[in-house]
Amino acid sequence: MRIIVIFVILLILFGPSLSGRPSAVLSAEGHRVVQAVTEYYGPGAAASKLYLGAEACLSCHPAFGGWRRSLHATGLKTVDHAGYSMQVKDGVIVDYDRNGVDDFVQGLDFNRINSVFNPYKPNAPVLRYENGKGYFIRIGQVDFRVVLTHGGTGQYKQRFLIKYPVTDRPGGLSAGTYYSPIQFNEASKSYVVYEIARFYNSDGTPKINGPMKSSEAASIGKNLDRECSGCHATGLAVGKDALGEFVAQAPPVVYADPNDPHYFDLNNPGMRTSWNIGCESCHGPGSQHVTGLGKADRIINPAKLTARQANEICGSCHSRGTSKGTGMYEFPWDEAANAGFAENLGDDLYGKYFADKPGLWPDKKESRQHHQQFQDFMTSAKWEFAFHKVTCFECHDVHSAEPKSLRGEMVVDTTAGGKVAIATKVSDNSLCLACHAGFGPFQSLRREDIADIGRNRDKIGAVVSEHTHHPYDPENRIGLSRCTECHMAKVAASGDAYDISSHTFHVISPQQTLATQKDGGMPNSCAVRCHRLLAPLQGLPADASLSTWTETSDQELARYLQVFYGPDGIWWSTKQ
Repeated sequence: MRIIVIFVILLILFGPSLSGRPSAVLSAEGHRVVQAVTEYYGPGAAASKLYLGAEACLSCHPAFGGWRRSLHATGLKTVDHAGYSMQVKDGVIVDYDRNGVDDFVQGLDFNRINSVFNPYKPNAPVLRYENGKGYFIRIGQVDFRVVLTHGGTGQYKQRFLIKYPVTDRPGGLSAGTYYSPIQFNEASKSYVVYEIARFYNSDGTPKINGPMKSSEAASIGKNLDRECSGCHATGLAVGKDALGEFVAQAPPVVYADPNDPHYFDLNNPGMRTSWNIGCESCHGPGSQHVTGLGKADRIINPAKLTARQANEICGSCHSRGTSKGTGMYEFPWDEAANAGFAENLGDDLYGKYFADKPGLWPDKKESRQHHQQFQDFMTSAKWEFAFHKVTCFECHDVHSAEPKSLRGEMVVDTTAGGKVAIATKVSDNSLCLACHAGFGPFQSLRREDIADIGRNRDKIGAVVSEHTHHPYDPENRIGLSRCTECHMAKVAASGDAYDISSHTFHVISPQQTLATQKDGGMPNSCAVRCHRLLAPLQGLPADASLSTWTETSDQELARYLQVFYGPDGIWWSTKQ
């Protein structure tokens, strides 16, 4: 009954205004959703546990509508038809020959081309699309239906999620959802293998030759539900079912465009659900906020939390590790209570929910793998800076559709004590200088100067160049004296190496490349972006491999760069 009341109030509040549709239609739709949610939660569910879906939030907060096209909202998408083919963020965008036709629709057969799947011929994957049926990956003699794609945002990579054929379930498909062995790197337009040993034996023959038991599927496959759902569903419920598979569920969406591919009915037949990262992932369940007529104390506002609590909200996903306890899940989760960090926002992430297991370079400080920005940030000085504890959302606007959700404007205190709005970008240093102007090496700059960066370019350039010892041309392709090229070097990889910026804000010294040689070496900030490419101009050998840091060329370049940035560096000294 309590749930019915909540949704009746919701319909009264939002019904007449949503989507421009008549309130009578919304009431009919609302009645269906109320019934579905009641069945999902059970009649005794507490109001504080009800997730309403982002569309309910946006109906009162339309200013944040940019979220719909953000990476948070568009990571996972259903592909039951080709209506969104080759549309970034919405559909399948794999196109290895760059002819504008997605490779499934084209019928790409890896047995007929030279690719990373050569060792698996004649059982290499075959991609196809069938009208009315959807997307398929054929491996050996088995057809796997693609139910979702992960990625395809135009920035990193796209993966494909499938169901396994099983013998012990109605319909003959696994309950869990599993990753296929195919990954498409979007920058290089190239395929790489992903978790390939789950599909092929060492001799290149397929491991899966027909239907199996659900427990076998669970033991073979990389499972979205167990390993990824904690950061890709809002209001998650997850556990192992009676047949041995992990199955995750997200709560129903109250209002959603039925044609939006980012709302789908995975594991909840007939219901569109809150997969992807929605408003309530960070702000908590919305039901009490709505029934309290928008009372601010009935929703989480990260801006009103302590800096640590606010950053831990972001860190609950932008981190690499396992659940606290047995490590059952690959995301923060309290196994004993079977509850996630999202239900206790601002709580102690590390103490209760998370076992830290980052993938690092040999210095044990810099991230080598992706989605570790929180762990990076924890090692930086910004985390507990004495004068101002920095939060993630000072630089990032999580509601934005812009690439990497960077802020396009910051309102900051002026030198005179007033306020000034600064249009911010990484490429002209304004995003960094909006805060750093007036302090440290940039003490002679005023924030008012940054607000009119075009007019004050020469002044800004002179001050920054004195700090960097390099010419000032941050907007060009190389990014000379661009703050982030040194302090946020791209040393981690998501798709292609290297496409993820460090968030430690350390300038990684050439000394680190030399000191880690016996452990495989590691990149340094000077080489990874600029000097590796410029080495021949300095009379040094060209670097043969971007991802290898033990070559003679890497060592010679590091020794050369140490003259400028090293223990006795003439520009910067690393001596403590």
